[in-house]
Amino acid sequence: MKLLDFLAICTFIVSFTPLVIPKGQSQPFFIGIPYTMWMGFLVSIFFVLLTLLVSLTQKGEKDAD
Repeated sequence: MKLLDFLAICTFIVSFTPLVIPKGQSQPFFIGIPYTMWMGFLVSIFFVLLTLLVSLTQKGEKDAD
């Protein structure tokens, strides 16, 4: 569980670095879409996958079936 928290925090921090949002750069393009938009999309997908993993690992702990 700590690993998933660590990955979420690291992804959050990295998403605001020049790795995802390069200053004054829109190249390279992929299918006519700039780099920043693709990286933002990939970060969003990664957060959705982390959310899924957390929900699967937490499923039995606090359910009120």
